[in-house]
Amino acid sequence: MPPLAKRRLVRAPDLLICWKRGQLFIEQLQEGQSIRSSPAVIELLNLFTRPREAGEAARRCPGYERSSVLNAITDLARLRLLISEGEAERRTSRLTAWRRNLASVYYHVAARDIPFLRGRQVDRWEKRLASKRRPARFKRYHSPIRISVPKPRSVYLETGTLLKVLKQRRTVREFRREAIKIEELTLLIRGTWGQTGWLDAESLGRFIVKSSPSAGALHPIECYVLAWSVRGLSPGLYHYDVSSSELRRLRSGDFRTAAIEAASGQRWVANGAFLCVMTAVFERTLWKYELENAYRVVWLDAGHLAQTFCLLATSLGLGPFTTAAIQDSYIEKLIGLDGIKEFPVYLCGAGVPAKKLL
Repeated sequence: MPPLAKRRLVRAPDLLICWKRGQLFIEQLQEGQSIRSSPAVIELLNLFTRPREAGEAARRCPGYERSSVLNAITDLARLRLLISEGEAERRTSRLTAWRRNLASVYYHVAARDIPFLRGRQVDRWEKRLASKRRPARFKRYHSPIRISVPKPRSVYLETGTLLKVLKQRRTVREFRREAIKIEELTLLIRGTWGQTGWLDAESLGRFIVKSSPSAGALHPIECYVLAWSVRGLSPGLYHYDVSSSELRRLRSGDFRTAAIEAASGQRWVANGAFLCVMTAVFERTLWKYELENAYRVVWLDAGHLAQTFCLLATSLGLGPFTTAAIQDSYIEKLIGLDGIKEFPVYLCGAGVPAKKLL
C-alpha cells in the first residue's frame, strides 16, 4: 500500500451533515455512524469530492501544518468518511440507488439492526411499562346520532366463510411439534405471493396482479422461506419464483437457529414449521414513484401480504405469526442481499397451533 501522502482517497458516499444539541455532526448513512465534526473537517472532506492524493489535499490547506492535515486525513479514513478510490468505484451509493430519496435513506439506516430486548430485559421493561400511564384504549365522539353495529349472526359464521376466518385469526406463538404438509405450505406461498393475473396499463405495459393490493401494481416484495418442519420438503432456504410459481432451493440445512437470530432472538419462532422472510426490491417502486412516500408504500405492501398470509394460514387450521423485530444485516448476509437494492422488511411464519383456534 502506498504511503498516506500518495494514497488517492475520495469522500465516502451518503454523508449527511447536521446539527445536534448545538454541535455539528456527520452522519455516515452507509454504515449508520454519527461522528462529531467541525467546519474545518467539512472543508477538508470537500477537497475529496473527487479522488485526490492526501499530500495534494494537504498542500491545499496553507493555513495548517502539513503533518496535522495528514493526521486529520488518517482519522477520516479510519472513520470511513474517506475511502480509497477503488472502494468508491465498487460501492453502491444508497442515495443514488434510491433516487436521492434522503428521508427514506435516513429512516432506513436509523431503523436497521435495532437491538431488541431479551430474557430478563423483557421483565424489567414490562415493569417500567406497567408504571406508566396508558393512553385511552378507545376514541369516542359524543354524537346524538348513533347506529348500532351488531355482531354477525351465526348464519354468516359458517365454517370456511371469511367472517369465520377473521374471527379465528390470532397471532400464535405456541405450537405442537408436528410437521405441516408441503401442500399446505405451497398453498400459503402461492396464495399470498403468487400471481393471479395481468393488468393491462396500455403505454406502461402489463402489470402483475396478486391477491393483495400493491401501490401502482408494482409488487416490490419477494419471499424467501426457511423451512425445517414440512413433510415432503427438505429443510433449507428457498426463494419463491413468482414467474414459474416454484420454490427454488438456495441452500440446504436446518435453519431454525438462523430463524431465531433473524427474529432478534425470539426462540418461539423455531417451534413453528417455517419462516418467511419478506424483502423489498425498492427499484420496482422507484421506477414509478420517486417521492419520499415511495418508501412508506413498500411497508404497506408488506402489511397487506402479511394479513393475506395470516388469513390463509388460519383457514387451513394453522397458527400464523408476524414480526417486525428483524436483524437486517444478519438476514442480508444469510440470504445474500446487498441491503440497498434489496433489503428485508418483515417476517411471517406458521405451524400447528398448540391450542385450537377459537
